[in-house]
Amino acid sequence: MRRASIVFCILGLITMNLMAESPSNRAWQQRIDIEVPLPIPQVSLQSANPFASTIDSVPKLLTSETPRKVAVSGQAIAAAYVDSKGQCLGAAPLEVPFPGLTGAIVEGVADGRFDPATANERTLPSWVVIEMTIEGKVKEAEVVSHQLALPDPADPPRTISRALPPPAGNLLQLPATPPEELTSLALPKRLKVRTSSSEQEVSAQVLVHVTAQGRCDRYVPIVIDSGLDRWFSAYFATWKLDPATYQGEPVEAWMVYTARFRMKLSALEATIYRAMADRQFDPN
Repeated sequence: MRRASIVFCILGLITMNLMAESPSNRAWQQRIDIEVPLPIPQVSLQSANPFASTIDSVPKLLTSETPRKVAVSGQAIAAAYVDSKGQCLGAAPLEVPFPGLTGAIVEGVADGRFDPATANERTLPSWVVIEMTIEGKVKEAEVVSHQLALPDPADPPRTISRALPPPAGNLLQLPATPPEELTSLALPKRLKVRTSSSEQEVSAQVLVHVTAQGRCDRYVPIVIDSGLDRWFSAYFATWKLDPATYQGEPVEAWMVYTARFRMKLSALEATIYRAMADRQFDPN
């Protein structure tokens, strides 16, 4: 009887061990079906112009009007070298929104009054970047020459900035404290940037979108004076065109518009100015 009990216990232990090792009780050993995606091919980018399209005939400009007495404004940016006494020894234009404004910016900033930069209450020489809002008016304008052309399918457009003069050579030799060592930037106390009324020759190149109804509804600047955006927007709104056609039907199309204008500008003047803490200037 005792032997039977021992046998029975051994059989019970074996049964429990087999149950513990069954697949249903070993979750970590269960089969999991995971879908692994196959590798996909790499595609190389092509140097294609997204503004190019296939058309049979290009749009033709029928009528347009050059707006008069349009208020305009833009942001000018210049770097000023300010010594430890707060005197500006020279300036370099970085962004100029209107034609004929570069000289006035350099002279106006150089004649400005500044609080010098400091580090632990010591005044130090430094470069500071100044942003100015320039306002004025386009009195009138006339088109000297212009043309519409198809975009080059293989040449995507790029915005082109007009060339500006570098800092005067003597400024490159002056000691300047790195911005990271300053406690406070040099700050403009008084700036007077102003031009007289003038007549300017203005060149521009933009991408214009001509609708199937023969109107220009938007444009993309390529080479343009940024302060004249409002004038150009008003000018393009006056356009009436024969639209582009494809297979005998009018279609929308982007075109490259290249033109020269003769503009009469009012006096241009800086109305607001500030030091830019988020922009630095390295003359070298």
